[in-house]
Amino acid sequence: MAAREKREEIMIVNRRTGKALQSTGPDNGQIVEQAALDGSDAQLWTPVKMPGRAFKLVNKQNGKVLDVTHGSTEAGAWAQTWDDVADGESQVWKWEKVTATYRKLINVQSGKVLDIVEMREDDGAPAQIWDDVEGAGQQWKLVAPEEEKEPAPEKKEAAPKKPARKPRAPKAAVKEEAPKAEEPEAKPEPVPAEAAPAPVEEAPKEEVKPARRKPGPKPKAEPKAPAKRGRKSTKAEK
Repeated sequence: MAAREKREEIMIVNRRTGKALQSTGPDNGQIVEQAALDGSDAQLWTPVKMPGRAFKLVNKQNGKVLDVTHGSTEAGAWAQTWDDVADGESQVWKWEKVTATYRKLINVQSGKVLDIVEMREDDGAPAQIWDDVEGAGQQWKLVAPEEEKEPAPEKKEAAPKKPARKPRAPKAAVKEEAPKAEEPEAKPEPVPAEAAPAPVEEAPKEEVKPARRKPGPKPKAEPKAPAKRGRKSTKAEK
């Protein structure tokens, strides 16, 4: 092979089926098929630069390059892997842009594009070259191996937890007491005559006579004032 420049490994994914192009064995002439993406070595290809914006695709599993069986230029010829041959134009490819994401893979020798046999969608369907048509089955996307794995979701910082509120003590429900049923007043049971105590006769009370008072001392007689004696008149008074 002429001087070449290696690039990163890629997976070549079909637009219509979403499956990847892969090799099927280590020997020359093994077909190339589509299968669900798994990032295995059989699905990894390294583009090697060739003159005129062309390149070869080297498979990581077997070290062989993408080729067309028997170097055919007929529509429907299957793709295979084969040892790198210096003058083998059937091993040289070019990209033709379709969209920002998808492109067609054109074989330089035949001018035909890489396709899937009978537009099959199952794993194991062989790849082929076919006339250029408007169809998603002829469009391919280049995917880096790390893109095949789903990125882990970013961990969001947990918001600070608010202090939990203490639950309020439930208020004791005031039970309404049911009104007590009024008990009927107990009626005194009649006492049989035999058991009843005989009436006690009260003794007649003696009449108490008031005690006689003793006569007190007689009051003393007040002394009589002495009688005034008249004065004899004198002559002068006359």
